[in-house]
Amino acid sequence: MTAEDGGATRAGLREQGSAAAAKVASTAGGERDARCAGAATAPAGAVEVVRTALAHAWAMLFLVVLLPVGLLCFPFDPRQKMHDRLSVVWARGALWLVGVRVEAEGVQHARPGERYVIAANHQSTLDILALLVVLQGRTPLRFLAKRALFRVPVLGWGMRLYGHTPVDRRRARGALADLGEAQRNLMQRWSTMFFPEGTRSATGRLLPFRLGAFRTASAAGARVLPVTIDGAGALQPKGRYAAAPGVVRVVVHPPLDPPGASIEALHASMEACRSAVASALPEALREGGEAAARPERSEPRR
Repeated sequence: MTAEDGGATRAGLREQGSAAAAKVASTAGGERDARCAGAATAPAGAVEVVRTALAHAWAMLFLVVLLPVGLLCFPFDPRQKMHDRLSVVWARGALWLVGVRVEAEGVQHARPGERYVIAANHQSTLDILALLVVLQGRTPLRFLAKRALFRVPVLGWGMRLYGHTPVDRRRARGALADLGEAQRNLMQRWSTMFFPEGTRSATGRLLPFRLGAFRTASAAGARVLPVTIDGAGALQPKGRYAAAPGVVRVVVHPPLDPPGASIEALHASMEACRSAVASALPEALREGGEAAARPERSEPRR
């Protein structure tokens, strides 16, 4: 690819990201932005702690049931449709117990039957539950998650059984191998869920994106589906055990074309995706400028 082609690709993807941003910005109300501005919440009360403990108990008990059901259904359900239905019940139950309601916008942008690389910002552990509720019924999805979670009894067994991908961010070669596994799953079975920031944002502000999701989309020839999660960080910020009741808003943006293989095309796709995700966040949680969207130097490269 020539420099001129790379520039055209970058311009086209930026245009897609700008269009997505304009569409969301025109529909986002000031009152909703104020409600989800990510302000610091009060210390957790006893009721919130109890409700969160019940949600954790529900999650573990449900996994104990889900694992045997999945094993029994495997010979007759290779696409794991039973798992997908039950995972939505699992997520809805946990959210109900902590008093969290999910509002979704733009769900029609996820076309049933298409497999995407889904790229969302990451504020809270509530994000995973909200994404399952909104997207699992339209495009079955699996997550990339840190390898330590796969060592947790019951939870880790279930994640391995149902096709979630462990990733070792500390080792470049290991991370590349993990992305290869995610690519194979994407091409054969499910959409793959990335949090391109690499970690939960402690403040709710959008962090720099990394290139792994976009490399995977390029290799698989898959479109990138940007998703914004707003409000989860205020209800259960990083480091807090108990979740407060409230509303989490999930905005699904129009998908971006599969990225090209050049580093310029990958960066252009990453910038367009980050622009779309930022467009549905309150102003206080956005970070502008292309420099903020550049990956860290430790990002493994092919």
